[in-house]
Amino acid sequence: MSQITTAEALAMMAECFMETPENLRSDMLRSALPGWDSMGALMLIAELDERFELELSAEDSRQMTQVADVLAFLDKHGHLAKASDRDAPNA
Repeated sequence: MSQITTAEALAMMAECFMETPENLRSDMLRSALPGWDSMGALMLIAELDERFELELSAEDSRQMTQVADVLAFLDKHGHLAKASDRDAPNA
C-alpha cells in the first residue's frame, strides 16, 4: 500500500489547489483557499484516484471543510504514514 507523509500530502493538495506547499496548513479552512473551488476539488478527486486508487465521492468532497479532512481521509484509508512508520527500517 502506497503511503505518503503529511508534508507530501500537503504538497499534493497544494498542487491540486494551485497553492505553494508552504502556504498550506492542516488547520486551514477550505474557504481560505481560493484554489479549492469546484475545479480544485475535481483535481483532488482525480489525484487520489490516480495515486492511491481511492474513490472520493463528490458528496464526501463537499463535506471536507478543511485541509485536515483530506489528511484524515488519507489516514482512514491507510495512505498517510505516521512519523514512527517512516522512521522504521524498511518503511
